[in-house]
Amino acid sequence: MPEREILEGVAVRLVTDGERKRYDGLLDEQHYLKSGQLVGEQLRYVAECCGRWLALLSWSAGSFHLADRDEWIGWSGEQRRRRLPLVVNNSRFLILEGEGCPNLASRVMGLCLRRLCADWEAAYAHGVLAAESFVDPQLFRGTAYQASGWLRLGETRGYSRVRGEYYTAHDRPKHLYVRELRDGARAMLSAERLPEEFLRAELRQKARCRTCAPELRTVRGHFERLADYRTGANWRYSHSGLLTLVFCAAVSGVSRGQRDLAEYAEGLGQGQLRALGFRPDRGTRVIPHPKETSFFRLLSRTDPAELQQALLKCLDSLLGAEERPEAVIIDGKALRGSRGVQLVSAFSADTGRWLGSETVEDKSNEIPAARRLLERAGTEGALVLTDALHTQSLTAREIVQDCGADYLMTVKANQKGLRKTLGQIYGAHKTGAFPPSDGLAAAR
Repeated sequence: MPEREILEGVAVRLVTDGERKRYDGLLDEQHYLKSGQLVGEQLRYVAECCGRWLALLSWSAGSFHLADRDEWIGWSGEQRRRRLPLVVNNSRFLILEGEGCPNLASRVMGLCLRRLCADWEAAYAHGVLAAESFVDPQLFRGTAYQASGWLRLGETRGYSRVRGEYYTAHDRPKHLYVRELRDGARAMLSAERLPEEFLRAELRQKARCRTCAPELRTVRGHFERLADYRTGANWRYSHSGLLTLVFCAAVSGVSRGQRDLAEYAEGLGQGQLRALGFRPDRGTRVIPHPKETSFFRLLSRTDPAELQQALLKCLDSLLGAEERPEAVIIDGKALRGSRGVQLVSAFSADTGRWLGSETVEDKSNEIPAARRLLERAGTEGALVLTDALHTQSLTAREIVQDCGADYLMTVKANQKGLRKTLGQIYGAHKTGAFPPSDGLAAAR
């Protein structure tokens, strides 16, 4: 077939499930890297003309760390972690044997790039903004990439990722090529806030432990005095290490139980696991990540009062001792995913610092729990703020007489007697300071 007819007639489409075996087989036969195991989100394309396959392209998740790419984008380390799904890697590009002709590679690449963003949106509910690829200069010159608008940034250092955090040297540095997939993509990736259409990809990212090994050892020290509910000494996961991991996960926003904790733990490196006091497997010498069952036993058997004291000391160590707050907020919440467990917590209104929590007992409510919390939350001399549920005379008396504090409480329309009394005392209805439909404030 003449070259012009091929270039005009070639089309690029996604590979179907039924074509995967043929697709992978051709890559294994003709590509120097074989089909390989693609990482993360991925799409595969075939270029064909009149039903004849001409070329294959594979796209997968972007590389974790690429200094030149990251400098080109201009994003921070945290932005890179959260926005990496918006960068894709052209991991395979093959012109099939006997099917090549001048300009075919750049033509196929251009056609694929035109539809890549829409296809990624359809497959993964978010688009992509930039692409990267590696070209072995010992085998190729990268002409097709340059003709398709890609920019060569530099060379890799000659390492490839084998699994997890492990890299091996292959002594064949490759040229790194990058390309914006839409105008202003780099500015979007490095902006303080992403455009609305790309936020979904950022929010879907799993929380990861960013605490380095020395810091983990420091935090772990605050939990080493807590009594271990287990007997014996041959446990793979130290009690203090598991508690440290729960603490770090909570700070990272993980709050839905042992399943999410196990998922969070999967992101830890061997150095971090070692700092937590976890022991390696005797055969492989690799430290495995703790599973759901370890966290389930930990959370169900650790004494809450002891844990709370350790957490407060840990916060003091990391953030400095909390000065006596001028105002303390008392608030109750049902724990997400806990099947009805409720907590009442105290926070510093000045800094947002957590001051302690109390569990609401079965067949009870927040009011007794709040009173128990007030006894130990360090509210002396502070102004205690509560919602209308805690607008009770016994609570007010405890705040003033037992804690040596003042209070500011909300009064709602269903508290008619107190509302009327306040209106008479402050002349609210006459002055219009408190309209009848709004809440009043009981203060001392």
